Amino acid sequence: MLVSLLSMTACSDDDNEKPKLIIDPVEDLHGYIFVSSGFFTDSYYGDHAQLSIREENGQWTVLFQDPQWGKATFENVKIDMPHFSYVASGTGTLVMKDLHSGTESSYDATISGDVTNPTITAQIGKMGTVTIQFFAGPASEACKLQGNYKGTNSVIVGGTYGPYTADITCKVTATPDNTLNVEIPEYVLNDTQIGNLTLGKVTIKSVYYDSANDRFFRPYGKLDKLTMHFNSDMMNSDTDAPFTEDSEIEVKITETGIKIINTFRVGGMPFPIVATFEGTLVSGN
Repeated sequence: MLVSLLSMTACSDDDNEKPKLIIDPVEDLHGYIFVSSGFFTDSYYGDHAQLSIREENGQWTVLFQDPQWGKATFENVKIDMPHFSYVASGTGTLVMKDLHSGTESSYDATISGDVTNPTITAQIGKMGTVTIQFFAGPASEACKLQGNYKGTNSVIVGGTYGPYTADITCKVTATPDNTLNVEIPEYVLNDTQIGNLTLGKVTIKSVYYDSANDRFFRPYGKLDKLTMHFNSDMMNSDTDAPFTEDSEIEVKITETGIKIINTFRVGGMPFPIVATFEGTLVSGN
């Protein structure tokens, strides 16, 4: 059994279905994790997690450890291979240290799923049900960008007017499916051609990685029903207006941090707005 787990490549009678070569499941797997609880959902917690799978006398043991989420031991784990990948299931104990008191506590836990991407679940005090999702390998492209970025938002209207600038902090959050949620706060542009403008907060979700252009991108005007609060003191306009279909966002890594290019129109606005934010990381996970 050990030999087969070390070297086996799944085969299929269907010539059109390619066999899947798995990661060796009896060596330590290093990876990254996302954690969900009653207080937050799908939060990235770094790439310092480790999963170890061991076999002794026909019994499988799975060990998990992470600097923030403690150590878990699962004994007598069942490992099957139903669909060209190894699946683990079992129960055990998660030991965590309280960040304030330093006291360790133990919690009943379960593990299930692909051995390279299992889910660990435990009931942890006031946090309720906590789910830790482990991913073997280096952190995704989205994880590399997570954090709060402080910088300047430079806005040009209709390709001619501006730039008008505002200092803001944008929040970028990674998700388990390698997409980004980008939160752009409310900001004010003073002395524009149509007076002082207030552009409301907007969160654009599921910004996906475009590998061909090495960027994250989403045409959210076509895909999402989002609105922005828009206020112009000169035009006596104060309303929540929908984004038009040509609105889109692009996110790129730069040498000093991040660049977010948000091209959009709202409501009946005749001219497009191009808002280019360049910022540096001020806080991470």
